[in-house]
Formats: sequence, structure tokens, C-alpha cells
Amino acid sequence: MDDLFRFDPVNDDDLFNAAALIEHTGHALQLARERELAQYGISSRTAATLLVVWAMDNNATPTDISRWLLREPHSVTGLLDRMERDGYIRRFQDRQRKNVVRVAMTEKGRDVYFKSLRRESYHSMMSVLDEGERQELRRILAKVWKAALSAVGADGNWAKRAVSHLPNGSTNGEAEQDFEVDCAAKEH
Repeated sequence: MDDLFRFDPVNDDDLFNAAALIEHTGHALQLARERELAQYGISSRTAATLLVVWAMDNNATPTDISRWLLREPHSVTGLLDRMERDGYIRRFQDRQRKNVVRVAMTEKGRDVYFKSLRRESYHSMMSVLDEGERQELRRILAKVWKAALSAVGADGNWAKRAVSHLPNGSTNGEAEQDFEVDCAAKEH
């Protein structure tokens, strides 16, 4: 491995250096994203939580969010408390299962969610790769991701339950209109 990407200067541990490169790259990506999201007054955790709520058809449970974000339930509870206080989400009791709490976005949450979809920082950083390199990177990282999930006793099944809100050819503007209709229906 090139010395530039050698994070352990003492040992020649290629597996550690590869993992450290992934970790450091992820951290740099997150720092750039945090700076980008600061203009909307939200963190990457808030944006990620709003993404989960949207992907779960504006009807997520705290457990869904915890699994999706690989966070402990008490961490998600604290995050949801702050987001509710800030007016981005509201929690409500499930109509069929009274012991289940659901999470939905408010209008303020929807507005900031759609702003967060402007991902120039990611696009800028990932544009150094051509399409073939991006596909290869996704393929390789998916293998590492699955091994990492297995190591922590998690699975990626939550991703299969996500709802696509952008059918082929639609735009985020059309998704926003659908959101408004969906929110009105849930409130009644």
C-alpha cells in the first residue's frame, strides 16, 4: 500500500490500513456534508433521520430509525426529542398497535429534508471517479458493509422495506406534492 494511505506507521498491516482508509474517507465525507448542511441549520444525523422517515413512507418507528442508522435506541430517542423540539418531526401513536410510536415529518421537516437533497458535497467528491469506478467501489464497499453488519449483529433488511417515492421520470417537486397529500391523509 502506498505510504500516503498507511495509517499505522509501525506495522505493515494491510487489512488495518484498508479499513482505516475507509473510516478516514467516511469521516472526511461526513465533515464536508456537515458543512454543507449547516446552511440549513441541520446536522447529517438530522438529515439521515428525515431520509429514513421519508423512505419509510412518513410512518417510521424509532426502532426502524435505530436499525437504519445503526444507532442505539436511546441515542435515537435523544435525537428524536431534539428534532421534535425543533419542529422537524412529530410522534404519534399507531392506530392499530397502541404500544407503537410512529414518526412523521412536519412541514418544517419536509422543507429542510428537500433542501438536504442538494448533495453538492457528495457529488463533488464522488465526481473524481468515472461511472465504472463508482460501480466497482459500490460493489466492493457493499461486501465490506455486509461483513461489518454481520460483525455487529445487524442486517440490512431495513433497506428492503424502504418505499421508493421517485418513480421513473418523476422529480423531487412531484415527490413534494405527493408528500403533502400523504400528510393530509395521515392527519385525518
